[in-house]
Amino acid sequence: MFNKEYKEISEQPHRDSKSWKAALYIRLSKEDGDKQESYSVTSQREILTEYLKQHHDIEFVDFYIDDGWSGTNFDRPGFKRMMQDIYDGNVNCVIVKDLSRFGRNYTDAGHYLDDVFMRLGVRFIALNNGVDSVSNSMNAATKCITVGVQNVINESVAATTSVNVRGTLNVSRKQGKFIGSFPTYGYLKNPEDHHKLIIDEEAAPVVRMIYNLFISGKSVIGVTKELNKLKIPNPTAYKKAKGWNYKHTSGKNNDGLWCDSTVRRILSNQMYIGNMVQGKNTTVSYKIKQCRAIPKDEWIIVENTHEPIVDKETFDTAQALFNKNTRTAPKKTEVDLFAGFVKCADCHRAMSKKTNKHSYGTYKYYRCVTSRKMDSGACSPHSIRIDKLERAVLVTIQTMIDTALEFDKLSEKIDSRSNSTVQSNLLKKSIEKQIAEREKFKNMMLSLYPDWKSGVITKEEYMVLKEGIAEKINALDKKIDDLQAQINDSENGKPKENDFVAHFKKYGKIKELTRPILTELVDSILVHKDGNITINFKFKDAYEQIIEYIEEEKKNRLEEIA
Repeated sequence: MFNKEYKEISEQPHRDSKSWKAALYIRLSKEDGDKQESYSVTSQREILTEYLKQHHDIEFVDFYIDDGWSGTNFDRPGFKRMMQDIYDGNVNCVIVKDLSRFGRNYTDAGHYLDDVFMRLGVRFIALNNGVDSVSNSMNAATKCITVGVQNVINESVAATTSVNVRGTLNVSRKQGKFIGSFPTYGYLKNPEDHHKLIIDEEAAPVVRMIYNLFISGKSVIGVTKELNKLKIPNPTAYKKAKGWNYKHTSGKNNDGLWCDSTVRRILSNQMYIGNMVQGKNTTVSYKIKQCRAIPKDEWIIVENTHEPIVDKETFDTAQALFNKNTRTAPKKTEVDLFAGFVKCADCHRAMSKKTNKHSYGTYKYYRCVTSRKMDSGACSPHSIRIDKLERAVLVTIQTMIDTALEFDKLSEKIDSRSNSTVQSNLLKKSIEKQIAEREKFKNMMLSLYPDWKSGVITKEEYMVLKEGIAEKINALDKKIDDLQAQINDSENGKPKENDFVAHFKKYGKIKELTRPILTELVDSILVHKDGNITINFKFKDAYEQIIEYIEEEKKNRLEEIA
């Protein structure tokens, strides 16, 4: 890191002058505890000025001030300007209040004091430490020891302070307090409490538009192009237009245009559903200010700390789409209708879209390419024409919508108390199924250990299977808790509408498929070897509750007639 400085130093003649031209250097940092000291920039200026009044052999050149800069690195504007004046021969004396003002990094401070300044003949004075590099009252060995020990102490203070500051900030993060300099795009700091966020009514509609465009079928690139087409400034340009002193972490010049990485960050940021997400990045150390990413599982996330910009359902839908293969052709901005949904029923890999041209016409189809990319035994050929697939999925969804509408009509015929009882009974039956499923996985977990010990499975297989089963049990526990909460609401006269009914009935009598309909209702579509398909719908548990209830109603009616 010092090569450039050595080159510049070697080109300078050694100065041995009795005419001292002084740079008065001042530094103040909010991070290293200086707030607790009585010295501010103003008081440092007064102390250094008073010293000059008493030493007429030293000529004042200029003040070099770094206000709000850490002493653990030397990449400070005031310090760099002072060093340039030293290299140019305009300064040959540096005066500071004490060594900690010069710097808190022992290695770098020693480099400048013991090497650079010595080679250039620069006099160094630290008033409170009694250091003067040309003073006859202190021999060279004593000066070296004094400065070295003090620099080590200063660095130790910086290290301790850094740990304390990080600890304090993490406590605030865990309390859900916002501690950043600039809020996430779409939010503003609450003027009454800067640790809280409020919605920025100017930027929030842009965030909602990004989610709506993505869910409706636009690719990430397509969303990006749409934003740029509408000449909407990107987050960095927006913050600068607001007059904020904002600098992008990349350090690159910003042209105001959106890029796909920014759109992806917005589409995956939990801040927009009201969760405070912090601690995503940190510096390497108190010496090295280079930023590094923290693993996602170590982020500090506190739920429901501020008003959401998008609802959780919209957010979850966007996350589900991220997990699907939704690549588009280079010149396309719209995602294909079935992109990311169609998979082979045997190998469960995403199927590829192909075009077949014949003399009698052209048609598109999906094909499993596993056997072609891997060995022939990996999977057998599966394919389905897209036009046939679309008709089959449309008819199936229409049937599901009819089921939802049928149950909705039944619900209207039941008074609110009876309806609450029906809802409660359906939920209780669903809980019983989840508990039975949970017991099944618990028994599987118990049988794993003997299998490992008896050599039926390896330790690695045991660990993988154990982790997988534990995840399923945790998911079932969460589902059971959610169902129990719904039962409590239902019995208290606040029944929640069945998820299946709520999502399907709103589409009424649809005549064609759209990307938003698929995204909201369908999880995946499996294509079998014989060309048949299996559609895995969302809200499976809620659907089973409805079917069971309808079957019971039909049975009761038949019994009444009989």
